[in-house]
Amino acid sequence: MSAISSLGKRQQSLLTVLLHHRNGLTVDELASMLEISRNAVNQHLSNLSGSGFIQNTLLHSTGGRPSKVYSLTPTGLELFPRHYSFLARMLLSWLKKNLGEQELESCLKELGEQIAQEFSDRVNKHQTQTSKVREVTIILQELGYDADAELNTETYAEIIASNCVFQKLAEECHSVCTLDLSLLASLLDANIEHKKCIVKGGRNCCFGILTKTPNLSVQQS
Repeated sequence: MSAISSLGKRQQSLLTVLLHHRNGLTVDELASMLEISRNAVNQHLSNLSGSGFIQNTLLHSTGGRPSKVYSLTPTGLELFPRHYSFLARMLLSWLKKNLGEQELESCLKELGEQIAQEFSDRVNKHQTQTSKVREVTIILQELGYDADAELNTETYAEIIASNCVFQKLAEECHSVCTLDLSLLASLLDANIEHKKCIVKGGRNCCFGILTKTPNLSVQQS
C-alpha cells in the first residue's frame, strides 16, 4: 500500500491535482477542479499543510491583491508510489551482466565511499571513536535502518540493524551488502566485519567495527 492510500479520498484527489499542476493552484482553482466548496478545500489544505505535504506561496498579480498558491512539498511528492526497488533491481542486473560480479562489487564499494562523503563532516567533528559510532548509528537511522550501537571494548564496537533497507535487492544479489560495508568503513575509518546478515538467515545485520587507529578508542558506554 502506498503512503497516499492512508489518506481520505478527498485529500488524495487534492494531492493528485497538485501533482499534475506543479506550479501550484489557488483555493478557487482547487474548489472548481474538485467540485467542492472553498471551505472544504481550506480545511483539507490546513490538514495537509500541518502534515508537511503542502506549502503555499504568494502570487503577486498586477493591479490586484496577491493570492496564495498551493503546491506539493518534497514530502508530499514522496507520498506517491515510486518503483525505486524495481529500477534498482534492473540496474544491478544490467551491471552484473555487463560488468561482472567483481566489477559490480567495485562499483558498490565506490558508491558507499561517495555516500560517506555526504556525512563525513558530521562524523569527523567527533573526537572519540565512541561518539563517531553513535553518530554513524544516527545517520543509519535517518537512512531507514532500525539501528543500535553496542560499544563493547576500547577498540571494538558493533552496529546492529533489525532491518535491511535493501532486503529485496540483497536477496537477489548479495553483492549489495558491499555498499553497507563500504559506507561504514569509510565513515569510521575502521575494519568492518559483517557478522550477521538478514538475507543470509540472520535475525539482524550485525557489523563488527575494529578500530584501525589506536588513539581513537571506543570507550565503554
